[in-house]
Amino acid sequence: MADICTRDYGLPMRRSVLANFEGGRRPALSVAELLVIARILGITPLDLLFPVGTEPETEVLPGIREETWEAAKWFTGESDVIPGLRGAADPRSEAQAVQLFRAHDRLIESWGAQQRFNMTAMQDRAAAGGTPDATFFEGMAKALADLEASIREVRQKIRSVGLTPPSLPEGLARSEESQRLADTPAGRELNKYAPRTDGEK
Repeated sequence: MADICTRDYGLPMRRSVLANFEGGRRPALSVAELLVIARILGITPLDLLFPVGTEPETEVLPGIREETWEAAKWFTGESDVIPGLRGAADPRSEAQAVQLFRAHDRLIESWGAQQRFNMTAMQDRAAAGGTPDATFFEGMAKALADLEASIREVRQKIRSVGLTPPSLPEGLARSEESQRLADTPAGRELNKYAPRTDGEK
């Protein structure tokens, strides 16, 4: 492995370094070493640090042991409870960024699943030769619109704390750009001349 680190990843490493680490004579790895070794082993760096599912507890900080899963969540920012200080006025770290981005990911996944469901449902109706069910299709459209509204909301929260939201799938990216243009003074002026649906004034 030491040879692979040096040859393929440009990280000079002697075989003795790995031998000392495995034997406990070297207590730590550098961040670069951790990332490269995880890549070579085909696992995540988190798996090297916190053996979730194989060790019930791990030393998350020097002299402080924590449940492995709780330690892993703190490391990734999914939990804001600081290990070793649980119960001491319940101190918390600032994990808002990761939590917002996780929420964004979940919404994008749900939006994609809804898109696939809608497409399959329409194909099934067409193949069956049935008559269109307006209520059914309106429900699918509303579910998609609700998800898109939730995505816009969480992206606005991300921006409100001074962060840049992650990129969007193509369809959503076009929708967001259209929404931004509509919210500009020029966009609002153009909207005055847009075709109206029945009942609009």
